[in-house]
Amino acid sequence: MSCTHPIAPYLANAHARDQGVAAWQEACAVWPTLAPLKATYPGFSSWYWSKVVPGIFRGTRAILRQGSLNAPSGLAIVKRDAAEKKICTLWVSEAGRGRGLGRELLEEAIDWIGDDHPLFTVPAQRYDEFQPLMERFRFNETQRLNSLYRPGVVEHIYNGQFSAQLQS
Repeated sequence: MSCTHPIAPYLANAHARDQGVAAWQEACAVWPTLAPLKATYPGFSSWYWSKVVPGIFRGTRAILRQGSLNAPSGLAIVKRDAAEKKICTLWVSEAGRGRGLGRELLEEAIDWIGDDHPLFTVPAQRYDEFQPLMERFRFNETQRLNSLYRPGVVEHIYNGQFSAQLQS
């Protein structure tokens, strides 16, 4: 994926252009950290570039970061719009685990989203790892779906019902 800014000529004013360029640069800078998720989640790359990045420009999505831009120790991708308030991705580096970074990112995500109980999904393989955070934040498991993101993998859904229209 090329990281030349495709929309700068279309932004209306210098301030919007500067914000758009900064958002694009951040999206490009953190992509190498997130790119390995392509192996775990089919369509992750397409989702990131076609939904997340444009959503950042619209103000309906954000990438929250712990650590440096080029070597983050933790990232969260969050969404807030009329249809959905969701923590889409929560990632902490191996070296950063067990140091409270996941908790800090969840707190920041909840603040940005503006909802104490946003939609959140956890794959079965990571369920035990995430369970202490889910309890700490009083996230309620409301649904389990098989093959939501990956064939044969159960996703644990917290704080709401997940429908096909909300695959975001």
